[in-house]
Amino acid sequence: MSLHSQESATLQKNAHTLVDFCAGVTKGEKVVLIFDNTTRVIEPYLRAAADTVTDTVTIVYMDACSMHGVEPPGNVVAAMEEADVILALTRSSLAHTDARFRATNRGARYLSLPQYGVEQLSKPSLSVDFITAAEQGKMLKAILSNARHVVITTARGTHLELSAKGRTANWAPGYCHEPGMLGSPPDIETNVAPVEHMSRGVIVVDGSIPCEALGLLKESVRLTVADGCITDFDTNAEGVWLQKLIEEKPDEKRKVLAEFGIGLNPEARLCGLMLEDEGALGTVHFGFGSNATIGGANKTDFHLDMVVREPTVEVDGVRIMEKGSLVLPSHL
Repeated sequence: MSLHSQESATLQKNAHTLVDFCAGVTKGEKVVLIFDNTTRVIEPYLRAAADTVTDTVTIVYMDACSMHGVEPPGNVVAAMEEADVILALTRSSLAHTDARFRATNRGARYLSLPQYGVEQLSKPSLSVDFITAAEQGKMLKAILSNARHVVITTARGTHLELSAKGRTANWAPGYCHEPGMLGSPPDIETNVAPVEHMSRGVIVVDGSIPCEALGLLKESVRLTVADGCITDFDTNAEGVWLQKLIEEKPDEKRKVLAEFGIGLNPEARLCGLMLEDEGALGTVHFGFGSNATIGGANKTDFHLDMVVREPTVEVDGVRIMEKGSLVLPSHL
């Protein structure tokens, strides 16, 4: 088998993993596939996989958005409103939009698949045992849903404190088998929306900032957070780019610490792709901007995640992660 045919076989296999297992598509269900000009290269693989299962497949197109969280156009919204299952393969994530929130609220199953192309669709992280890898996420959901005070530290200088009091955590197993579920394979994670005005400390981002302008970092980026917002950016090249990106619009809500997430996929490796990086076991990520669709109160058309390696995490004085290794209790 040639290298080209090997790659094609992997893309076909992983497309079926997304459709058959992660989305759980069954015969007769109305499936909507959303693409933009950056992701249409893999359209034939997803179309073929969906057509194998159901004869009700709708494909809609949109222009690529420059940032996660921007609402999709009317043709996409209309298609989403009629779908049983939605696979959104777009450069920027639609997961933090009202359109996605309405779709899952009425029971649609939704795969959020930003930055998908040949590279992501061919990754070994899509061959992981999703069910086994996601099990620890259920325990993390219970821990973070009952958390009051969370402290995250790293050897490189991160020391951030946040409050999750009154917030319900989200279990994101990478698959959506029940009505209203949201999945983002290969990302397997548990996350929570911190209380917006109560985060404080320093984040040293040493993994990635998965967006087109930055991606896998060459240098760490140091951020200062006070009263829940970024107050100071690093002065290195990456920090200057980040500040420019966040301050592109005069909206202070873009600087709000909106999400804290823990990656759980043991086959994921940091590479600058959003779902690969956020789901990598041994990392945590901090999302800034919108969190209104994940249990928070900050609503804006912006969401940007930043991945930190080998963190230590304490919840109400109990250590649940030690230098990137989970140390969860055997029972709650």
